[in-house]
Amino acid sequence: MKYCITLILFLVPILLLPQSSQDVTKDKESYPFAQIFAGFRYGFKDTYKPQAAFEFDQGIIGYFHQLSPKVSGKIMFDVTRTTNFTLDSAGQSMVDYYFEGSKYTAYLKMAEIKWDITDYLALRFGQLLNTQYLTFQDPFWGYRYIDVTFQELFRLGQPADFGVQVDVKAGDKFLNQFSVVNGEGPFRYQDLNGKFIFSNNIQYTPIKNLTLKLYGDYGPAIDTGAVYGDKWVISFFAGYKTSKFRVGGEYDFVNNYGWSEGKDHSGFSFFGGWNFIGKFDVLARWDHLQTKTPSETERLDYYIVGFQYEPVKMFTTSLNFRFLSEDSLPFIYANFGLKF
Repeated sequence: MKYCITLILFLVPILLLPQSSQDVTKDKESYPFAQIFAGFRYGFKDTYKPQAAFEFDQGIIGYFHQLSPKVSGKIMFDVTRTTNFTLDSAGQSMVDYYFEGSKYTAYLKMAEIKWDITDYLALRFGQLLNTQYLTFQDPFWGYRYIDVTFQELFRLGQPADFGVQVDVKAGDKFLNQFSVVNGEGPFRYQDLNGKFIFSNNIQYTPIKNLTLKLYGDYGPAIDTGAVYGDKWVISFFAGYKTSKFRVGGEYDFVNNYGWSEGKDHSGFSFFGGWNFIGKFDVLARWDHLQTKTPSETERLDYYIVGFQYEPVKMFTTSLNFRFLSEDSLPFIYANFGLKF
C-alpha cells in the first residue's frame, strides 16, 4: 500500500500543474527521432517478485533521410533484453538462446532503403519492420508506451527481419505488401539451412476511418527431424479510428509455433480508446491466448483498463490497472512516454 500512496503523491502534482500545448514538427527531408518509454508497477500480490519496480520499456533512436523524391532511408536502434534464460532439470539457470549483451542491449531494429519506383509500386530492402503487427496494429493501438500489442506481447512473430519487400498500393484504399525475409529475426544471421519466410499483408479501407487487414506467412521446417514442422501464420484485424475515438480487434493463429510440430498458438485481442475531454483518454484492452500441444491446452487472459493524460504533445502519461490470469496477478502501473 505504501507504494500506491507514493505513486499517487507523485502523479497528482503532474496532473495539477498548468501545461501548454506544444507542437513538435520535423523536417520532411531529414530528421533524427527518438522514443523513451518508462514506468513504475506495483503488484497487489506479494508472491510476485519483485512486488514493485521501476521499469524501462523502450529506448529508440533513429534517423530518416529523403535522398530524392523517390529514394529514402531510415535507420533505428532499440534497446531490449537479448538473452533468454530457462531452468534445467536440476532447477539451475541455463541459457536458452544467447546473443551477446545485457538486459538493456542496443540492437539494430530497422535499417531500410525505400525506393518509390512509381506512385503505386515501392521496393524496400534491408532490416525491415514486420508487417504482421508492427507497421499497422502498433500505431493504430497508439499506446505502445503502456504496453505492446497482443502479437508482440506473446511473441507470435518477429518484430523485424532482414529481407526484401514489395509494396503495391492503389491510392488510400488498398495496400498489398509481399516480403521474403531470413526468418531469424533482428538478432541473428540466416541459419545454415537458408530457409526463408514468405509473407503477404493486405490492407483495405472500404470507407473513411475503417481499415481491414489480412496477413499470412509461411516458413518451411528448419530441420528434417520429426519434432519439426512447417510454420504458417494467419492474422485478421479490423479497426475504426477517428481523431477522438478508436476501436480494434484481431484474431491470430500460428501453426507449429517455433517450427515445433503440433504446437499451435491462437488468440484474439480487442481494444478501444476515447479522448473524452481535453487531454484525457480512457482506454481498455482484452487479450486472450491459447497454446495447444498434443498433450495439453492452456489459456491465458490479459486485461488493461486506465486513462491517459497528455500534458504537452508527444509527452504522454498513464495510470492503469492490469490483470494477468496466469497466477491471478493484479497490477497497477504508471507509464510515461516521450517522443521527439
